[in-house]
Order: sequence, then C-alpha cells, then structure tokens
Amino acid sequence: MTGRPHDLTDLYLAPVVLGIDARLEDLSTLSADDLVFRVALESDVEARDSAERRSALIETVQRGLELHGWTLAINDRGLVISHADHAVSLGLPPNLREFVSD
Repeated sequence: MTGRPHDLTDLYLAPVVLGIDARLEDLSTLSADDLVFRVALESDVEARDSAERRSALIETVQRGLELHGWTLAINDRGLVISHADHAVSLGLPPNLREFVSD
C-alpha cells in the first residue's frame, strides 16, 4: 500500500473522519442515562445487549453523515472506519466504551 488515495472514496476519508469525530465529541459529553436516551432516539433501537448497543451506536454516529462508501464498525481499539483495504480506528470516549461493553 502506497498511502495515496486509490479512488474517489479514498479522497472523502478526511471529511468523513472529521464528521465522525465531531459526533463522538458530542456524544462524549452525555451522562450514561442521556446517552442511552439519545442512542435510542437517533437509532430507533432500544438496545438490550452489547451487540445491539454497538449497532445502535454506529447508527447514531453515522446519522445525518454522508459516508461516501466508508463503513463503520466497533472493535477493541474503538470505532473503525473502513473501505476496501483501508481502515482507520478512532478511540471511543470512556462513556461510549462503557455503553458498548458487555
């Protein structure tokens, strides 16, 4: 991998990451109860287990953002933004880590 963009989707990485980072910053200020409410409201899911909380959080983070072909997932490192062979991980704030933990 050369580190250079390979296609138009790669060129959108910076605005996608900046938009996601802003959403994470906004969510990081919420109390545990407020976070549960906000995620349920924005994802239309009342999550009952860790898998549902992860999915609902991803829906909440990407709500209203154009991802331009990039996809989101949560792993042990944080929030993974990926497309083809490229991936970037953003750390999750403590309240979001607690929200998605088992």
